[in-house]
Amino acid sequence: MKRRIEFYQAALKPSQDPASITLLWRVGLAIVVLWGFMFAYAGFNQYQLQQQNSALQASVSSGDNDLNRLRQGLAALNSRQDDGRLERIEQNINARQRLLGVLQQENFVSYANTLNDLARIPWQGISLQGLTLEGKRMVLRGEASSASQVPAWILGFEQRDSLRGHRFGQLEISRRPQGGLGFSLYSAEATP
Repeated sequence: MKRRIEFYQAALKPSQDPASITLLWRVGLAIVVLWGFMFAYAGFNQYQLQQQNSALQASVSSGDNDLNRLRQGLAALNSRQDDGRLERIEQNINARQRLLGVLQQENFVSYANTLNDLARIPWQGISLQGLTLEGKRMVLRGEASSASQVPAWILGFEQRDSLRGHRFGQLEISRRPQGGLGFSLYSAEATP
């Protein structure tokens, strides 16, 4: 009897293993699922970026609207201020023109010299309380400690140029309830 021994060699035997095809399908399916997850993640990120972009665009447009509104308000405020400033300048010019017209009149009387001269006259016992100047006409009101001091004070007018030509034709003296004498001195137009 013949004995025959056969050795099985797996490498020599062609095989079509159903397990290797299944493994190939599984790996392919895993790759497709992985790609699907990647595309879904990319799509979700894209959606979030679009939402953020639209929110930023809304903020930018709102900021632009606010900026335009502020610019319009500033322009309106500047125009109102300019209008008021121009009006004040026009009023100032008109007032200066009127003053210039008054100063250019031939019959204009300056009271500065008269006031300075009244201040330089010695006033012993005299208290000047009121002064009215209308053109060349003058009214002096005050108090005196005695009736003789008022004429002495009036004699001092002749030493001052601006008071020299005035004729004081009326003098009223009255006794005050609290003591002292009150006087009013009226002049006519100045004589040349």
